[in-house]
Amino acid sequence: MGGAGRVTRNSAYGTIAGLGTAFGSVVASVIVAHRLGVERTGVVAFALWVATVTAAVVDLGVQASLSRYLPEMIAAGKDDEARRLAGTLLRALAISCGVALLGFAAYALWRRKTGVFSDAEAALWILVGLACGLQALAGFTYGALRGLQRFDRLAAVVAMSVACQILGVAIGCMWFGTVGAMAGYCAGSAVPAALGCVYAGFRGAVSGEIGARVRRYALYSWAAALSSTFVWSRAELFFLHRSTGSAAVGLFTVGVTLANMAAQGSVLLTAGLLPYFAENFGSQALPRMKEAYAAATRLLAFLILPACFGMAALLPALLPMIYGRAFAAAVPAAIVMVLAASVAAVSSVATNVVMAMDRSDFIFASGAAAAVLAIVAGFTVIPAFGLIGAAATRAAMQIFAVALGNWFVFRRLRFPLPFAGLARLLLAAAICAIAARASLYLATGVAALALAVATGIVTYAAAVRALGALDPADADRLRAICRGLPHPLSTIGERSLALLSSSPAFAGTSARGASDAG
Repeated sequence: MGGAGRVTRNSAYGTIAGLGTAFGSVVASVIVAHRLGVERTGVVAFALWVATVTAAVVDLGVQASLSRYLPEMIAAGKDDEARRLAGTLLRALAISCGVALLGFAAYALWRRKTGVFSDAEAALWILVGLACGLQALAGFTYGALRGLQRFDRLAAVVAMSVACQILGVAIGCMWFGTVGAMAGYCAGSAVPAALGCVYAGFRGAVSGEIGARVRRYALYSWAAALSSTFVWSRAELFFLHRSTGSAAVGLFTVGVTLANMAAQGSVLLTAGLLPYFAENFGSQALPRMKEAYAAATRLLAFLILPACFGMAALLPALLPMIYGRAFAAAVPAAIVMVLAASVAAVSSVATNVVMAMDRSDFIFASGAAAAVLAIVAGFTVIPAFGLIGAAATRAAMQIFAVALGNWFVFRRLRFPLPFAGLARLLLAAAICAIAARASLYLATGVAALALAVATGIVTYAAAVRALGALDPADADRLRAICRGLPHPLSTIGERSLALLSSSPAFAGTSARGASDAG
């Protein structure tokens, strides 16, 4: 299978895996919200955030290293050495996870012994330690499958994980409250964590050159993940919990969940890009990387911008309908976060380029700068303005990090940004959002949402056509993807693209694509 075909196939399975993850996250959050209410939803959200942050600490850069180096080693015919590398990284990760679990257990038991924690609170914090270790080990499995470019297996593992998580959270909330909800989230990570253990049997040293490169890359990736936690991983929860309480944490979590859902396409559609970029970087095929970068960025914007802008327009009706009227106060903050998420999502291709070119040092430096600003805002803006201050802080830090990253890719790595195409797509998405929001006033309830969605789709299609926002070369790429779908879907897709693009399909790069890239 050719490079482009492999990327398309991997991205398709990555889309399935990402959709499964997004579905599981949203369904679990809705179950928790309805069963536990605003206050206890905040308790669960804060516990999950602690587990996620600690999982980033114990990861040691392992997941990123697997995704980055396994495809390069396998492409070079070093399959056995790739397996040995995976085994070495797994053993280091297992030790790190064990230390974290023991630390949380010791803390919980000590606080229980001194009378600060109840039995339920002590159990909750032990489960936080377990969730941390399971998340990190699950990340190992996902990183290995991405590195091996087995995205079909990745999709299957995610499906099993999501089923276990939803069932576990539902049963846990019903019978054991917050502790049961946390146990349900642990169940979701147990399947992929167990599957990664097959690599424990691969022993032996790797070559000095690869070992040195992996250690350097892992160190910077690890540091970058820690600093990026303050920008991307709900660090605002800590400051909200500290200054406002669990109720604000629950409201903020709802907004973040919807923002992540709206921007999920960046994870879905770029799933196969890092291995593809890594292979091409290893063979010094930079022109191919630049072409793929520009096309992927435009296609992401074409799909993600209307999704995020449209969801932001519908949130006043959508959010209370999903989570209940008790969460209606989260709407303004959610709108801010959804719009900011669109900017970050479109720029995710640039992150894959930077990682593939072994520049995890820059990711660390930019993440550290944004983290410092986030901490300052956490002690100033969030205590002063509460929920909306936390949302504004998150949005500002994400936009800052994106601006810095795109400057680096454009100026230092000399990758052309498709400015003109992105501007046209942004305008089309804004027109879509305005039309969808206006149509909400024409009906009520589910009918209003259905009308708004239909209006937004039609308006976006008309705006894209009128503005010439869909590059003909990109339309041709989308047609190629559609041809791999079942017949009814492929027919619908190709006819829709014919309406959106004013130029006929053709192979190669269009004149507008060339000017955009310049």
